[in-house]
Amino acid sequence: MKQKPIFWILFISLLGAALYIHTFNYGYSGDDGIYAYFNRVTQQGLAEWTELFQYGSMNFISINPVNTSIYRPFTLLTFAIEYQVFGEFNATNGHILNVILYFFLLVILGNLLVILSQKKALPIFVPLLVLLLYAVHPIHTEVVASVKSRDTLLASLFAFSAILYWVKNEGSFTLPKQFLVGGLFFLSLISKEETITLMALVCLIAYFFQKRSFGASIKSVIPYLIPVILYLVCRAIVLDEAATMYDSKINSVLYGVSGGERLATNLFIYLQYVKLLVVPHPLSWDYSFSQIDVQTFANPLVWVSLLFFAGLIFVAVKGLKSRSLISFGILFYLATFSIFANLTDSLTIGSNLGERFLFIPSLAFCFLVVYGLYMLMQHYQIQKAPLISLLILMPFLLAFSWKTIDRAKVWKDGLSLSYSGIETAPKSWRTHVMYAEELRLEAAKLKTTSPDSARDYYAESVVHFDQAYEILGEDASVSQYLAALAESLLGVGDTTRALVVLEQSIEKQPDSHFAKFKLAAISFEQGDYERARRLYLESLQTKKPDLYATYKNLGLTYIRLNEKANAVAVFEKALEVQEDPEINRNLAYLYTELGDLEKAKAYGAGEDGFSVEENAFLLTMRAGNTAFENKNYAEAVRNYSEIEATFEDFGGSEKYPSYYAAYGKALLESKDTLASKARFLKAYDVDPGNSVVLTNLGTISFLKDRNYANAEKYFRAAVEAGHEDQFSAYTNLGTALIVQRKEREAIEAFEKSLQYGSSRSVLSNLYLLNKAVGNEERMKYYQEQLANTSNQ
Repeated sequence: MKQKPIFWILFISLLGAALYIHTFNYGYSGDDGIYAYFNRVTQQGLAEWTELFQYGSMNFISINPVNTSIYRPFTLLTFAIEYQVFGEFNATNGHILNVILYFFLLVILGNLLVILSQKKALPIFVPLLVLLLYAVHPIHTEVVASVKSRDTLLASLFAFSAILYWVKNEGSFTLPKQFLVGGLFFLSLISKEETITLMALVCLIAYFFQKRSFGASIKSVIPYLIPVILYLVCRAIVLDEAATMYDSKINSVLYGVSGGERLATNLFIYLQYVKLLVVPHPLSWDYSFSQIDVQTFANPLVWVSLLFFAGLIFVAVKGLKSRSLISFGILFYLATFSIFANLTDSLTIGSNLGERFLFIPSLAFCFLVVYGLYMLMQHYQIQKAPLISLLILMPFLLAFSWKTIDRAKVWKDGLSLSYSGIETAPKSWRTHVMYAEELRLEAAKLKTTSPDSARDYYAESVVHFDQAYEILGEDASVSQYLAALAESLLGVGDTTRALVVLEQSIEKQPDSHFAKFKLAAISFEQGDYERARRLYLESLQTKKPDLYATYKNLGLTYIRLNEKANAVAVFEKALEVQEDPEINRNLAYLYTELGDLEKAKAYGAGEDGFSVEENAFLLTMRAGNTAFENKNYAEAVRNYSEIEATFEDFGGSEKYPSYYAAYGKALLESKDTLASKARFLKAYDVDPGNSVVLTNLGTISFLKDRNYANAEKYFRAAVEAGHEDQFSAYTNLGTALIVQRKEREAIEAFEKSLQYGSSRSVLSNLYLLNKAVGNEERMKYYQEQLANTSNQ
């Protein structure tokens, strides 16, 4: 390797970053939204950036915010800056930045490894192979390919930059340089707190590479200890007491486990981490219950783990005095992994196992592998050790590179990521529930444009929600997903089960908004407006109600209950939260009905062609139609007559072709036959083929005007127009023909009526008509029909 190490470092760093280049056009997935697109502060850019430092980092999410657990304000600040610069969140920016950060981190690590190797007179190929193995290791895909994991990248970059600067200035570590190191390390901690364990690495470097005494090595940590203390003080001031919402086995099987079971489970998990470092397959974004469950010492793997780690500790302790680099690598791994080791109840993390937790410890693993290989080369005095070492590692490097590229693909979007979990961790409740959630969200996008596809997504969502709850069992149910399950059930039309699930959700989470809101919406659709009102009002009293949607739906409910003033009040509250043209339109109608035309004009001003007069006309028309449908004909006549003068001004019969027909019928039922006839004639002019209008005109001509020829004309036209009651139509025609002494035509009409029904009056008329024309055979036939009718 004749080139300077920096060229190889840059080459390896570019290679490592290039393995993730295909992620540039990926979307958001997993927990990305916590830091980006549904974080209420970062999505405002720098408008409220100081607030990021005043609260815990989980306090800004819209779903279940808590001021506990984590304090990573600098990472959130970078997302706020991203929004400020680009104007909106785009996952492409996040993925590109992660790749860039990974590149610079590899450069920093490469320089640090080279300097440390030079202190031990190791050949240059050792640190470069360590860097290469680390750069391509698939265990890093979760960190680099997940936008949210910018926190790990930033924390690692700042921390290792501080350590590199400290190492390079070993002989002249002045006070300003100490401040710079402390500042970098503080930035690391407020990006993500897991780098606090790198204080141990500083101590190990001082002892193993700088050959300081134990006491001096411990003192070398002081520049890092000060920012740690400052960070812990800030964290204590800012954060509330730790929440208990994650303290169950569904997040970590170690909760509630003690004694031998806790130790056995920990040992089993530790061995799984080592296995993933050596054979990183299969990889999963989640290892929740029951992918990993509580273990006992009856499991042989627990004993394997115990012996393995006992051996590691023995080797590490034994090599302390001789400052063996094998001892250094083991202690480096154990120290940086310790924060995730669930050593005590108070340090139990809310996850069984996470590949991201190995991002820094994996550097120790890579060091141990390469240095161990170098020691073998030295022991057997193998010539061309760099080439032989590279050839030995090449199958692993190629396999790891392929796995990294392939594994990163699952971070394409939320659906891809969650589905991958179903394949790699099929026993995990969380992989099933998150896949179900992604399916539900995808269905929600499709239901208006492709309802059949949406139904398929909803159906698959129900399957995986059910599998998740089956894994959980009754003792560890997760009630926050019940409402989502109900929505998927509604998507496949299973309203009965959806109602049961929503009731369960309310029972288990009475302060949850969504279940009550959804149950209210179902009640509204079923016409139970009183229950819908009650549930909407109750949902407003929950912990985090969706004010806009609830006020809007409650307003629509009040309209159905004819409580106009209440509808106005809640619609106006909805507009305080979010502008909505539909709500403005409803308010314009309501204020018109209430007689406040000024406010009606104000709310209707945004509508093209809005007119208070036309609005009032439409409301009166609607009131008339409602009264007509309810057979309140007097009220219908009052409303119809009120708009008759302006009827033509607002579109007339061309726009409202049924108006005169309904008006005429209402007048006829109100015994105003003369006025009824006038409206029916107007309806006839609009639609001469309207069989109902024709029948009514025929009836008026027959009964009121006694103009039987006209009655015959209208009745015959009604028959030809295809009157829906052909029996009555032919009967009416036959009756009009009888009074005109058109016996044979009347017989024909009555006989045709018998094709659609029968009555004694029709049979009696046919008997008499056939008798009048001298058709004794048909007369006797209908006489027999009449007799049979009497006997029945």
